Amino acid sequence: MRFNVETIIGDRYDSTDSLSENEIHDWLLKMQKQDILKVETENDYWEDIPQELFELLKTSIKEKNYECDMAKGHLWLKMEISLES
Repeated sequence: MRFNVETIIGDRYDSTDSLSENEIHDWLLKMQKQDILKVETENDYWEDIPQELFELLKTSIKEKNYECDMAKGHLWLKMEISLES
């Protein structure tokens, strides 16, 4: 399933427009649930994401299974995550 994730990276008042891939990955590894503004799929939308979904996102990040775009302190991730048991 395809997930689109919007996060705030760094300080929202002193935001950056670009970081290296390694800096982004390091930040994502430290990301907290409250850093996520929203998560969307084709049929669902969350602003307060369930813990189980957060863990799936973090696992995908650890595996570097994401694409990202960044602007004005916002980071948009696109992830493909299998939900099979």
